[in-house]
Amino acid sequence: MITRCLILFAWLLLGASPVAAQRVIHVESNFSEAQVFADSVMIGTVSQSPFTVQSSTKVISVKHPDKDIWTNRHVDVELNDDPVQRIVANFVVNQVVDTTLKPKFGIDAVRTNKKWITIATGVSVLSGVAAIHFRTKADNRFNDYLKTGDNRLKQKVKTLDVQSGLALGVMQIGVGVIAFRLIF
Repeated sequence: MITRCLILFAWLLLGASPVAAQRVIHVESNFSEAQVFADSVMIGTVSQSPFTVQSSTKVISVKHPDKDIWTNRHVDVELNDDPVQRIVANFVVNQVVDTTLKPKFGIDAVRTNKKWITIATGVSVLSGVAAIHFRTKADNRFNDYLKTGDNRLKQKVKTLDVQSGLALGVMQIGVGVIAFRLIF
């Protein structure tokens, strides 16, 4: 009888599977549909928190499913030995202009940016063409002045040079506006 009890006890001791130690993880986020992973295996969404995981779990990841909207798309947290842990994963919105949310002064913000770039491009191109035209005329008048020595032509060359310089300055301002609107 004692032998049977010892065999039964040894069988229970050796043959029975031990219950694995578990820990409780509370996950909070500003996006309740973010997915929660325990060592790369999905265990649910934030709205289903708290989660019970094996004590051997090393990392809890909280991931936002939408790749296009969020800058920090996932948060990885290495677990410590505490049986109950709290994880907070907040997601930050990209700095993308959404014209349906906030129109700028009653005008579509994206169109305004494109409008400024279009205007500045047109001004730059026209000013550049004018600068080339005035510079070419000034060069031709200067060649005529060298041939004839007429002082009226020299004065005309100076006027055309000033006009060319002004047109070049306007062109550079337009290029600066384009660069500024593309960056900001």
